[in-house]
Amino acid sequence: MKKNLIFICFVFVAFSIFAQSQWTLEDCLLYAKENNITIKKAFLNSKISKQNHFQSIMILFPSLNSSFSDNTNFGRNIDPVTNEITIDRVRNNNFTLSSSVTLFNGFQNINNIKKNNYDYLSSKYDAEKIANEISVNIVTAYLQLLYNKDLVDVSQKKVDVSVLQVERISKMVQVGNLPNGDLLNAESQKAQEELQLINAQNQRSIAKLNLMQLLDLSVSEPFEIIPLEVEIDEYFNIIDNQDVYNLALENLPDVKSAETKLKSSERNLAISKGTRSPRLNLFASVGTLYSDANKNFIYDSLAATPISQDYSFEDQFNDNVSQTISLSLSIPIFNSWQANSSISLARIGVLQAQYSLQEAKNNLRKIIEQAQNDVRSAQKKFIASKKSVAYQKESFQYIQNKFDLQLVNSYDYNNAKNTLFKAEADLLQSKYDFLFKTKMLDFYMGKPLIF
Repeated sequence: MKKNLIFICFVFVAFSIFAQSQWTLEDCLLYAKENNITIKKAFLNSKISKQNHFQSIMILFPSLNSSFSDNTNFGRNIDPVTNEITIDRVRNNNFTLSSSVTLFNGFQNINNIKKNNYDYLSSKYDAEKIANEISVNIVTAYLQLLYNKDLVDVSQKKVDVSVLQVERISKMVQVGNLPNGDLLNAESQKAQEELQLINAQNQRSIAKLNLMQLLDLSVSEPFEIIPLEVEIDEYFNIIDNQDVYNLALENLPDVKSAETKLKSSERNLAISKGTRSPRLNLFASVGTLYSDANKNFIYDSLAATPISQDYSFEDQFNDNVSQTISLSLSIPIFNSWQANSSISLARIGVLQAQYSLQEAKNNLRKIIEQAQNDVRSAQKKFIASKKSVAYQKESFQYIQNKFDLQLVNSYDYNNAKNTLFKAEADLLQSKYDFLFKTKMLDFYMGKPLIF
């Protein structure tokens, strides 16, 4: 029983390790979203903006502060309670509780709250934009790796055919049916195809490394991707440009970020204009103090002079209480032209934000128009590549049959095989290119980057 349990645990651990090494596209996207440092930093900036927004709200509330001081004076000094000059050591304590609030400052605080809220929204959209860009890069790298893996398979099949061909021609040369030159030509062709296989394997390794680096994974970790199980719709219907653009405006953060930055710049202009407004502030405080030099004098009708007694801390604390309340109004008249300069700069900032918004809209429109055109081109290329492979396979089979009957030479045979290989490689490239272009168009319409 114990041995069976150990065996089950071993199988479970082995399966877990294997499962971790198998990555789907969705696994890659989810892992990057949760672990990518660039994305994490972007969302940290969003949290900073959120905290700034919260702080601007709290400024509306009155401040409340308390203070305490313990002072000991030696030699000639002034008793803070009696204001008399003394040469004795005097120890005193001060206690203060104060509060202040801005009643009016040209609505600067209100506008600052709105501005910081727009800054927070803008930072969220910027973080989403960065996350989207990294996700697109991961999809690109994933499809590139799939293409290189398939290209290795095609190259390997081509080498396998050449190996069989060399064996066949070698036997025919031995019996005198073909000259030795045909065998040399076949050996040369096999060597070239083996080199092509090595190049394809190297490209596969580079594509794998690129994807792992995008995921911040070490090359020492087990990593294999799972092929996509998706049917390619070669009759993909392309939606109208304006419809895609409208959906992109609703779903993509690019233009939303520019819009919120424009609103933030408008609030910044309102804040700058508020510097011309009078400021009304309310201040209130309550405090008390204690001095060990202070004495409590008792006047007796029978005594010629008053009798002094110790003045306790509790009595002084209660008797020396003072309250202050003040209302101050500050009217700006001239401050080295700072207000006007601030307003002028804020207006320039609004114009810059307006241009940035229009630029973002123009760029999005151009990207979508380019994506539409890319999908059409990729669709036509994929359909043409499928037809080319089908015809090249028939042509190669025809040449293969004639070569078996020694009706064509090895040069024509190799040329037909190379033409078929190129057609198959072009089909692979057009397949993944078409998949990527259609997925990008779906992405602009708000669909997830998964197949």
